[in-house]
Amino acid sequence: MTALKTATGGTINIPRFDKSLHGGQGDRISSVHSAAPSIVFFEGWFIGAQPFESKVLDDPTFTFPPPITTAADRQFAKDCNERLRDYAPLWSLLNSLIVLSPEDYRYSQQWRQQAEQAMIAQGKSGLSPDEIAAFVNYFWQALHPELFIEPLTESKTTSLVVRLNREHRINSLRLP
Repeated sequence: MTALKTATGGTINIPRFDKSLHGGQGDRISSVHSAAPSIVFFEGWFIGAQPFESKVLDDPTFTFPPPITTAADRQFAKDCNERLRDYAPLWSLLNSLIVLSPEDYRYSQQWRQQAEQAMIAQGKSGLSPDEIAAFVNYFWQALHPELFIEPLTESKTTSLVVRLNREHRINSLRLP
């Protein structure tokens, strides 16, 4: 990311990822050499997410949202929260942060199903419905959208919040 941000001329290696590899699990593919970009869109499901203070999650009165239901789930969520601290240097390189926020985070389950079906329709491999459910559930347990993404919609580090409805259409635009 630093190389992309500081590139001023010549060519640069840009990493790529193919979600259809390894039965829908995805993997990196060969980088592409490109002219130094003037704009870089960096996307992902938890970009900009900030960790909680450990004492907050350790408080016995803190309520974790489903599917974080068992003691093992809560420990996993706490561990992921701690690992999120490692991303702070990357987040500091962002010039702006646009948060795409569904009206209901659970739409992501349906959207992932649609994306996999489209990939499979193109003759690529993809995940089964049960694998997709487990995949999405894993991410909800790791960094639950209510705990980590929703706060970004109110954060002063966010430049723009785009609320999406079930059909991926923009419901509202808002500056936090």
